[in-house]
Amino acid sequence: MNRCPISYRPLPPGHNGRYLKEGLRLLSPSLNNLADLPFDAAEQRQEAAARATKMSIQGVQPKLSARLDVRGGRFEVVDQGGQFILKPPSPSYAHLPENEDLTMRLATSVGIEVPIHGLVQGRDGSWTYFIRRFDRPKRKTKLAVEDFAQLSQRNRTTKYESSMEQVAAV
Repeated sequence: MNRCPISYRPLPPGHNGRYLKEGLRLLSPSLNNLADLPFDAAEQRQEAAARATKMSIQGVQPKLSARLDVRGGRFEVVDQGGQFILKPPSPSYAHLPENEDLTMRLATSVGIEVPIHGLVQGRDGSWTYFIRRFDRPKRKTKLAVEDFAQLSQRNRTTKYESSMEQVAAV
């Protein structure tokens, strides 16, 4: 990749590292580096499965909760208090993290406000999508968020028994 996977700005010739300072500053004003994740893609999915019951993050995709360790220049996987969501690559859908990142960039380009997001590499060179949690504006502060499952009076066991037509009707 010849662009910063956070800011999408081109990396200058001879640039050392994956990220531009401009991209890192979007995550934190004092962040100077962002290390690769200490897991490969398969380990990320295993870790997500092992922690799934400890997190409040819903959805069908495997995901991890993480906080940004600014001094250490890395994402740290946590069970609680995460500021970011990490979504590892899928063995079933090639380039899913890159696709999700691009989708959010396209949303931004048409004026939709989205949280800070980007890509970080795993130990095996695979890309993992990250996004700042918009429902956690400050430490220990939670915003109540309703999704279409709640609006259509579905619960966790029935939320995926719907269609786009039913969602549009809500």
